[in-house]
Amino acid sequence: MYTYILIDDEAITRKGTLKKLEPIRETVSCIAEAENGEAALELMKEHDPDIIITDMQMPVMNGTQLLPYLSEHYPEKQIIVISGFKDFDYIKHAITANAVDYILKPFSSEDIQKAVANAIKKLESKEAIQNQIVSSEEEKEAAHYEYDIQMLKNLILGYHKKAPVLTSKKLNYINNTHNILLTVLHTARPMEEKDIVSFLEEGSFQDMTLYMPHLNNERLGIIILFIPERSPITSRRLCLQLVEDITPIIEQKENNRATFGISLLHSDLMELHDAYQEASHALNCRKIAEHSSSHYFYEKTVAPLFLEWSRTDEFLFRLEAGMAREVDSLVDQLFHFYETVPGCTLNDVKYHCYQLTEQVRTMMNYYLEQSNTANETSSMQNIVNYIFELEQVKEYYRQFFLNIAELLRAKSIYAVDDVIERIQIYLQHNYQRDLSVEFVSSLFYMNRSYCSHLFRVRTGQKFVDYLNQIRIDKAKELLVHTDKKMYHIAKAVGYDNAKYFFRVFKKLTGSTPERYREKQEIKQE
Repeated sequence: MYTYILIDDEAITRKGTLKKLEPIRETVSCIAEAENGEAALELMKEHDPDIIITDMQMPVMNGTQLLPYLSEHYPEKQIIVISGFKDFDYIKHAITANAVDYILKPFSSEDIQKAVANAIKKLESKEAIQNQIVSSEEEKEAAHYEYDIQMLKNLILGYHKKAPVLTSKKLNYINNTHNILLTVLHTARPMEEKDIVSFLEEGSFQDMTLYMPHLNNERLGIIILFIPERSPITSRRLCLQLVEDITPIIEQKENNRATFGISLLHSDLMELHDAYQEASHALNCRKIAEHSSSHYFYEKTVAPLFLEWSRTDEFLFRLEAGMAREVDSLVDQLFHFYETVPGCTLNDVKYHCYQLTEQVRTMMNYYLEQSNTANETSSMQNIVNYIFELEQVKEYYRQFFLNIAELLRAKSIYAVDDVIERIQIYLQHNYQRDLSVEFVSSLFYMNRSYCSHLFRVRTGQKFVDYLNQIRIDKAKELLVHTDKKMYHIAKAVGYDNAKYFFRVFKKLTGSTPERYREKQEIKQE
């Protein structure tokens, strides 16, 4: 039921208006009558009507005074203006006050009923809007929450350069009252998001966790565990309980297994990227020979194993020569080598591959003047850090090394027919390595004795003498153009033993390295 107040200085007019509105009394009723605007305002304070029906011509306070007051102090009220004059000023006041209708006297029952019906329609519309506002507040919160979730996904992966602002009340509350642990979950087979979400929402960790599938990898998921600041249970114990509870859900699938990397405790959701890096580092500590579900907590002091692959120099040569087929085979052998190392982890594999790529980068910078391999290597590391399957790491690096082989094959570094010339090119480019005639002859598929004999015939020098000459020439350059210490120079040109370097240098130059440097300095003066 809606209510209205009727304002008119003529009692007979008020009585006529009431009679005309009688047919709709079930919908709207009069709760007060007033002779002028001033009296009406007093009654409104007491009765608070929904609709105001007012005349314009009245004593004490007329319509031109009343309407502006109503517009300012009662903007939500529906106003119907009645007047005996079609006066523009009156109409203007009515429009300014957002009146529903302006009715001229004399008016019919239909006129006034239609005006009241319009007022009720507007009231109903406003009520609907008010209800919608309440509903929209919930929808707005849901939208803010969804926005925050998407923002957190990007934050985790490091896509936000500046710390974003949480917009949802729920996550703001959690952030202010809880610490967080982030777990990166990796499964051997793609997992069903609904299974994980259903378990977390219905189980004992309800309202304590947030699950996000990884944006780029269907085998990865991210679980954020919210831990009250004054939790009676330690964060590690809670996380272990979560791992123990969720593992059977994943292992229900045939041959599936779960590996969990767990971050340190953090106090703010804005630290999620740091937590993600920690959890990923922990996940990289999985032993490559391990084929069962497991979990790893982040440890700051884990150092990679020192891995020494006997075929590194051969591998680098095959790359340099652009021998794609041989490179492909050697990648298989490299990863087989990793599998033979006791306790070898994903982190150890990635670190060793990174060392290899650094040597490749040096090679690329030598042959490609405008090489951008420094940025490429950094980008590779960012990608590889978040690959947690050995086979995927292998295939990633296989493709990388094959691409390098193709690039260098186009440079035709060893594109000469004579094998001894190819060996000379190799020695000139790799003099700093630990080289022997046995090793070099194997690179070019030659018998050691035949290689040694042919080399001497073609160059007039023994293999070792030719190599020493290259090394000493490079040492001379370093003595003149750098202030490196002697043992650093010896190492840089391929001599691990500094005393041996001194002997060879004196034999070939007639001077010690120190004396040679002094003489060159005197000449330059």
